[in-house]
Amino acid sequence: MIDTETLSLSELRYRRLFEAARDGILLVDPTTRKIVDVNPYLIEFLGYGYGEFIGKELFEIGLLKDEAANRAAFRELQSVGYIRYDDLPLKTKDGRRVDVGFVSNLYDEGAQQIIQCNIRDISLRKRADAALHESEERFKLVARAVSDVIWDLDLVSEHLWWSDGLGVTFGYLESEIEPNINSWIKLLHPDERHRIVDGLHQAIDTGEEMWRAEFRFLCKSGSYAIVQTNAFIIRDATGKAIRLVAGLRDLTEQKKAEEHHLRAQRMESIGTLAGGIAHDLNNMLTPIMMSIELLKLYTDNTQERSSILETIDISCRRGADLVRQVLTFARGLNGQRIALRLRTVSEELQGLMNETFPRNIKIVTQVPSDLWPITGDPTQIHQMLLNLAVNARDAMPQGGALTISAANIVLDAHHLGTSHETHIGRYVRIQVIDTGIGIPPELSERIFEPFFTTKAVGKGTGFGLATVHTIVKSHGGFISVESAVGQGTTFTVHLPADRALRVASAQPFPSNLPRGNGELVLVVDDEASIRTITQKTLETFGYKVITANDGAEAVALYTQQSQQIALVLTDMMMPVMDGATAIPLLKKINASVRIIAISGMEVPPSTRASVCDFLPKPFSAPNLLRMVHSVLERPAVAANQS
Repeated sequence: MIDTETLSLSELRYRRLFEAARDGILLVDPTTRKIVDVNPYLIEFLGYGYGEFIGKELFEIGLLKDEAANRAAFRELQSVGYIRYDDLPLKTKDGRRVDVGFVSNLYDEGAQQIIQCNIRDISLRKRADAALHESEERFKLVARAVSDVIWDLDLVSEHLWWSDGLGVTFGYLESEIEPNINSWIKLLHPDERHRIVDGLHQAIDTGEEMWRAEFRFLCKSGSYAIVQTNAFIIRDATGKAIRLVAGLRDLTEQKKAEEHHLRAQRMESIGTLAGGIAHDLNNMLTPIMMSIELLKLYTDNTQERSSILETIDISCRRGADLVRQVLTFARGLNGQRIALRLRTVSEELQGLMNETFPRNIKIVTQVPSDLWPITGDPTQIHQMLLNLAVNARDAMPQGGALTISAANIVLDAHHLGTSHETHIGRYVRIQVIDTGIGIPPELSERIFEPFFTTKAVGKGTGFGLATVHTIVKSHGGFISVESAVGQGTTFTVHLPADRALRVASAQPFPSNLPRGNGELVLVVDDEASIRTITQKTLETFGYKVITANDGAEAVALYTQQSQQIALVLTDMMMPVMDGATAIPLLKKINASVRIIAISGMEVPPSTRASVCDFLPKPFSAPNLLRMVHSVLERPAVAANQS
């Protein structure tokens, strides 16, 4: 039993706590529901006097809505001994609104009961919560507005949040990605996973404020995007990393654009290099071709010797054609378009394949003799078929069958839906069929991309099929491919045909070439072999010839013999003084000077404008003789008018 002194001491302690508490406290009589006591904090907090609390019910000071709510609260309190409201609006005496938490407990004090109500000001917390909510909403809106994907990682709980951009950029629904760090790691490319995770841990462990990385990120489609992430590492007061807020930017298209730009730069460099190589090769081929043609004129040629000369001649012309092809591809120059029959091209190609392809590949050509002619560049068409054949050969490392077939076909309205490139009309359809390893479906749409190749390093450049596509498109045709892994591949090319075209047949070396009548020709070239064979050819056909090593020597000779020289045949690219510089000087000496410009490279239009006649290297003896005769036949006054 507690004595009176002990009880008084306990009451004293309670009174001190009651008066010192930093929460509002009300004591209420459960029988009358009237307030019987109030602590100083609540008086100060609400601004009412002590007497304005005493004898009032809770709803009268605004803690409960009305008398009915007051009675309901007291019934609940009598039933369970406890009521709680986490958020109640309350007005102070001066009209200010405050938000409070309200907890009420029913206590037994011996034979008497008392209700203690604790009232806590939560206004500051509510404002902080509202500000935090507003900040989070603003953060989410910003995350939606920016093009980057935002991710927020709690390093303590490892909870991961993604912005809506994850779905827009990479195709995922929110429910498809688990909200944890492991889900992010799984989306990293396997080849880069360890590097990225280790880099992140190193940045966290070494006290870095930021972490940047570039890597491949798995999209829902199964492809990988190239992404860049910039992450801010948030630390607590002790320096421990507790949070990571980062942006994830898709760089795939940017990387493609950069790669395209680099390819364009490489192609420009290749074009420059190809131009220089073409110039040198054409200078080498020109004297060979002209020498062969002169040798063919000898009457003591045996059949065997003539056959050898013909083989050399064909090889030289094919080499010259390939040089032009390099320039056409690298610089986009237009090749010569003539009427031609694919049967002739395919026969030549079959001979090449029979000589160079492995013996375990059976080569079959099915090209009918009545195939319609097409308009095209013979070298480009040959290159297209050769590239397809080489691609088929490489697809059959263990051997197989390679079939090249062609047929006439008329495409009508029924075929228009098969391809957006299809047009109604007559076509020659060419098919290159192999029994090789086939093309996986995921690669079939990329095979015509420049630089794309599945071959090992050093085995392919990725230009073969890209060149094919370029040639087919430039000829107004279209190409398609059908393939199954392990069952082979069929490339089908459609080229526009015209039955009305007349195809010129191959002509032997002409015997009735025009001859000169002792006219003096000045041959200007820095290549001694070209000067020599050109001089020999012209002299064989009745001309007199003097030669010069460069433009400066040519101008000096022409100054001395301008009345005797009937024609100047000059190269455009030479050391000391080139043709473009020498020609205006020659015209100053004689405005009516006849000039034929020759070059192994494409000459700019501004330079060609200074002369009417241009002979590209490598040139044949017949072409040289015909042009020389034609220029000399024209009146001197009319020669070389711009």
